[in-house]
Amino acid sequence: MHSYRLLVVATSIDRSHLALFAGLRDAGVSVRLLFDSGSPRREEILRSFPEAGFLRVRSRLDLAAARDLRRRIEPRPPDILFAPDNRPLSISLMATRGLPVRVVGYRGTVGHVARWDPASWLTYLHPRLAHIVCVSDAVAAFLRDRIRIPARRLTRIYKGHDPAWYDGPPARVATRAEYGIPAEALVAGFVGRMRPVKGVDVLIRALDELPAHVHLLLAGEVADARLPRLAAAKAARRPRVHFAGHSTNVLGLLDLCDVFVMPSIAREGLPRAAIEAMCRRRPVVASAVGGLPELLARGAGGLLVPPRDSRALASAIQRLADDPDERRRLAETGRQHIVTRFHIRETIRQTLDLHRTLLLEVPR
Repeated sequence: MHSYRLLVVATSIDRSHLALFAGLRDAGVSVRLLFDSGSPRREEILRSFPEAGFLRVRSRLDLAAARDLRRRIEPRPPDILFAPDNRPLSISLMATRGLPVRVVGYRGTVGHVARWDPASWLTYLHPRLAHIVCVSDAVAAFLRDRIRIPARRLTRIYKGHDPAWYDGPPARVATRAEYGIPAEALVAGFVGRMRPVKGVDVLIRALDELPAHVHLLLAGEVADARLPRLAAAKAARRPRVHFAGHSTNVLGLLDLCDVFVMPSIAREGLPRAAIEAMCRRRPVVASAVGGLPELLARGAGGLLVPPRDSRALASAIQRLADDPDERRRLAETGRQHIVTRFHIRETIRQTLDLHRTLLLEVPR
């Protein structure tokens, strides 16, 4: 058993982090959560941690929130404070000044930290930040090599999942017909917020290199205005690109796909959508950027292609379209890869190991 006090200060808490904190609690850690009362996951968080409290942080310089946090923790400071979001991390570093607290941050993406950026010195470059948990080796390498954060202050811990979370029927059984997709089509799907960095434009262009029975199912908010115009730019594309809009029925949409595609052009840490697809036994075609090569290491679960290369992307999709046995093999090896390397139990174990090490250090 592990006896120490952990305080989590967050904007919201996703499924993986919530399972991590519950696992730490089960291991004997005294875990307390503070999060924004407006979180869309509020009820789920409170079911797991009924004693959780609320703290709204409006900016990285929210002095009122920093004072409120200081008032709450000063009588009995936590041994470790974990702040997985930028704003809570900044005010946590303010609130713990002079207290024997080891503040730990979390970085889930490559980029958006710079030594010339004052905001970065409020968070990841702050001299009193004890440690940064990095979601992938790619994130750790960026912070070490580009931002010159010492390696001793960085630890890669994959944000774990349990494939069992994604078993069973979806919330709603989706049909191809409701999205105008022919029953005989080979469906390559993408799920997520379609920002330019996600490379969905590359995927749409790849359609020009693929046979007519290959269709795209694109689910999520369209935050790249080029995409609808690009999909309609050629007569052969128009009937084969299907925008599904934002949906909470991710499993139902994944079930419609024969192949899941993650065509990002930069900055990926460890994309949850690709992990969900692998857990749901969908082979993945992805760009070799960020943490994606770690997720698909040695061909486990899918194929890697160079970023921004629509022909290479089309070739990989074509390879899987032509070989259903290969699709099935990758689907099974992908799910097993999550079990062996990206399972939540490993996240819990590695986090306990990190905390044990930090507790031997004098707080900054």
